Amino acid sequence: MSLEAMLIIAAVLFAIGLYGSLARRNVLAVLMSVELMFNAVNLTAVSLSRYVVPFRLAQAGLDAGDEV
Repeated sequence: MSLEAMLIIAAVLFAIGLYGSLARRNVLAVLMSVELMFNAVNLTAVSLSRYVVPFRLAQAGLDAGDEV
């Protein structure tokens, strides 16, 4: 799956959770909606970690290549 598709899915999940947390009066439903928003944020973090290489890892790879 592409990064764009994963981010769209996460945005839809977050929007559903936001609507549920603002529109519901039941505490359990609000907590479930907040959990859905947390899952959307986690999905975004995981999908970004697959496509974006952290700077320190890239720098460590470049430094290891210089030693050869």
